[in-house]
Amino acid sequence: MHRDLTAVYVNDAYAKMLGRKDVKDFMSEPDLRQYIPPSFHYEAAKLVAEFQEATGFHGWKKVYNLRTDGTPVWMEISDETVEWAEENAVLTTAQLIDNGTTAMQVDHMLGRSFIGVMVHRDMTALYVNDAFARLMGADNASAFMEKPDILRFIPDADRERALKHVADILHGEREGERHRVRDVLDNGNIVWRDLTDERILWHDGRPAILTTAHDVREEVEMNEALMRTKAGLEEAVTEVIRMVPSAVAMLDIRQNVVNYNREFARLFGAESGNSDDAPVFDITILREMYDAMIKSGHGHANNESVRTPSGCHADIRMNLMEDGGVMVSALDISSHKRKEQHLDALASTDPLTGALNRRGFESAVSRLREIRQLKGKVWQFGLVVLDVDYFKYVNDTYGHSVGDRVLEKIAVTLRQALRDDDLVVRLGGEEFAVLLPSATAAVTKRIAERLATMIRAIEIPVGNSGDENVTITASFGVTVGGELRGHFVELEQAMLTADRAMYAAKEAGRDCIKFLTFDDDIDS
Repeated sequence: MHRDLTAVYVNDAYAKMLGRKDVKDFMSEPDLRQYIPPSFHYEAAKLVAEFQEATGFHGWKKVYNLRTDGTPVWMEISDETVEWAEENAVLTTAQLIDNGTTAMQVDHMLGRSFIGVMVHRDMTALYVNDAFARLMGADNASAFMEKPDILRFIPDADRERALKHVADILHGEREGERHRVRDVLDNGNIVWRDLTDERILWHDGRPAILTTAHDVREEVEMNEALMRTKAGLEEAVTEVIRMVPSAVAMLDIRQNVVNYNREFARLFGAESGNSDDAPVFDITILREMYDAMIKSGHGHANNESVRTPSGCHADIRMNLMEDGGVMVSALDISSHKRKEQHLDALASTDPLTGALNRRGFESAVSRLREIRQLKGKVWQFGLVVLDVDYFKYVNDTYGHSVGDRVLEKIAVTLRQALRDDDLVVRLGGEEFAVLLPSATAAVTKRIAERLATMIRAIEIPVGNSGDENVTITASFGVTVGGELRGHFVELEQAMLTADRAMYAAKEAGRDCIKFLTFDDDIDS
């Protein structure tokens, strides 16, 4: 970890990598410039200044440093901007690379990639993978390297510009950027490539250029064909867009809708009116996506689960077109989201009573605790566990349907008696639990007493005439959890404590309340 090329933290591995005995030895001279070759001091300082003002991960690069004894050490490093002591710092991770096998490692990583990769210097290839070789007309990388001169592929009219472009990148005077080039192969064929150039240090310790290349011949040919027949295709494109089931629209360079289908009009709020009136759309979301896409330098953007002006949720895709406009497609996922919510509800609730099940209970408690912590408040809760007395007798005497009605009525009674923030859960069988956020022991006891009274008042009609009622009681175990008198009682421990208290109530004759704390003091 470093700031302005001064180390604020290193581990032993990094210290020893640069020839120091340990961290203490390294931090006795924390200036990192002593390990950077002098010719790269300016570039390193510039990069670090940029990183400290930026955010996030800045990628991997291969570098070499000088150990304290002057010997070079080859490393692959990554840089990431993090917050350190309330200020930005640069977190650097490093791993050693054997100088003699760097090219082999590059080939191992990139040799079978479908993306063309070349490392070159002074218009002479130092390394290519098979994909690049085939792109340039050779059978494989070995065949290409028999003639490593790459200037021969560049048309005469473009050579001066290409040489200056490469020299500027090699000397660090400009950043590499994605651009499209037209090359002429040895057999006279034309190849179009999208290139990205980046300055790196090659394994000989000198700067070189890493070029990645994509074959875009088919794209160029298709674009040329489209441009030749643009007038005839406009009507066809409009018809295709109209027939596509997902929402599709074309926006011009000023972000006006020029073509759209019915589904797009439904999602983005086309105003109804006379047939002669031009529809009006609310495409604020799309304009924000467009601005972000242009700012990022990409030709495409995705935005998932966006709420559209119609109130639906949609996954939106945007692609930049040759003329500066964009093609937009949107898929309505509202039904899918409703199904997800329904499935989530099924997974977290008890189907008979509608109360939370254990999974839903634990998830809800976790969310409540996070909210309390975000607000800087103490996390404390009251917990009541209750078990219906003689429930087996009810089932055996009146049948399981009556037993189910008893459980349903208990759940309804608990929910009606409690606040919206309180949680009701069916733990299983005839056992329920109630969690009371922020409740003290005294408050929890009073609520348990009120719940016991309400449960005693429950009457479930039975028999054909309905003039006979089943009444019930429950045994209650009460405790508190969270941050208590210097202790922290987790939910799991509180559940065990409340459960023991409930069994103590059973043993005391049922239809009563027992309070048990984490230090096992039982009180009635």
